[in-house]
Amino acid sequence: MTTKELYTKGARIWVEHPEKVWESATVTSDYRSGVLIVKLDQTDEIRQITIKDEKHMPPLRNPSLLIGQNDLTSLSYLHEPAVLHNLKVRFCDRNAIYTYCGIVLVAINPYYDLPIYGDETIMAYRGQSMAIWTLTYSPSPKRPTPNWSEKGVIRVS
Repeated sequence: MTTKELYTKGARIWVEHPEKVWESATVTSDYRSGVLIVKLDQTDEIRQITIKDEKHMPPLRNPSLLIGQNDLTSLSYLHEPAVLHNLKVRFCDRNAIYTYCGIVLVAINPYYDLPIYGDETIMAYRGQSMAIWTLTYSPSPKRPTPNWSEKGVIRVS
């Protein structure tokens, strides 16, 4: 099966949005020679998407069963909209600030105190050195590339 054969009626995809960055949509008719007809899930608007190159087909959505998974590597499709959506579901809908991507822990800072660590957990990490990296992502119409930067080693005291 080629990639274009996945874009049949009922397929769930992501389409770019100037403010939300990505928006969910459903394919309303099978892909044919450079044209994909979709219905936006939020507004029911029908949109025709012109595909100039089949290498640039819209990203496919993950099955509902996989949405909100604790480990991003368990997703069928691991691309920008899938990662952002999964993190949004875990953080906004489930108040889960930690998500794994294999052995990497992704933490979303809620910018307020959470009662998730007791004295025992705090004492276990006190005095330990840990490397911290941050991923800065600012959704905007220009969609800057995410930027990894090492923030150094911290000491928990």
